[in-house]
Amino acid sequence: MVGETNLEMQSKIVEFMNSFKFRVEPDTVLPCEPRPIEAIPEAVEPPPPVPSAPADMPEEDLSIDEPPLMMATMAAASVLNKGVANKSVLNKATLNKNKNKNKNKNKNKNKSTLDGASLGVSQLIPAFELRRLHQQPSRNAFTAARRFTWEMLDILPPPGPDYTRLESAVLLSMQRRDRERARRLPDIEAEATISVSEFTRALYIEDIGGYEQTEGLFQAILTACEYVGLLYKSQFNRLRPNQFESLLRPLLPVPVHESYPSNHAFQCFSIAFAFSTILPEHPATDELARIAQNVAENREWAGLHYPSDTQAGRDLARRFAPYLHDAFGPLFQAVHDEWV
Repeated sequence: MVGETNLEMQSKIVEFMNSFKFRVEPDTVLPCEPRPIEAIPEAVEPPPPVPSAPADMPEEDLSIDEPPLMMATMAAASVLNKGVANKSVLNKATLNKNKNKNKNKNKNKNKSTLDGASLGVSQLIPAFELRRLHQQPSRNAFTAARRFTWEMLDILPPPGPDYTRLESAVLLSMQRRDRERARRLPDIEAEATISVSEFTRALYIEDIGGYEQTEGLFQAILTACEYVGLLYKSQFNRLRPNQFESLLRPLLPVPVHESYPSNHAFQCFSIAFAFSTILPEHPATDELARIAQNVAENREWAGLHYPSDTQAGRDLARRFAPYLHDAFGPLFQAVHDEWV
């Protein structure tokens, strides 16, 4: 091939590529049986010009037998063959490049988004674990349970109108404290949608690989508890503070679902209780509980919840913790193995 023009060399490469089918294996690209040249459709557009090699490159680097040139040309040649029966082929270098990209992503990822391959799946409902919650352990043929046990936990109902009026007065006094409200506003806005980074930061595992199970458990708890909390909200059907007291001005858009109990408190305390169950001796367990309390109180400062909503969310988290452990038992053990 030495001495041939780039166009002649490229034509021979295309002819060679068109005479073979390739199949992609997990770790390599393998040729199939060669096809006769006459079987190739003639209506193939001429190949686009390939950038010529730098002037200072030795002539022997242009040989067709060199593997780097062969692998670099496969992607361009596969585009030319789209009109042929062969499908476009990804070469081994591209596959390995994508694998390395994915590995780096898993090591240095944004902690609010988790790897879907871990036991706790980000952005997806943990359907298998929720199905465990819905599996009734035993049913009496004469008294079939109409509800599941975890839907009937001993949670006090919301207080009556007189106590609610007192709580509204407390929220109005908090609303008048403009300086404190403004200080909390950035956290209130950031916590509108709870992220696992609120808790991984306290554990000093943010932007560190090797704790995917811990992050997965936190995300799964957030998702599962949001589902369970909405069931309790619909049972109690308590109005939001601004619906009871028209003078309240919430700092965030008011959610359409009910107020009692606070789902933010329920979700955050569930994470704190779960981690303290797995690693009770870990020094950050108290810090996780403090973060949960702060997130819940910020919802009060935002004018979205009563203090009794926060307390009910914490009580629900404490009573729901054993059911959460049963549903996510394998993931609890995986988190323990990550730290011990």
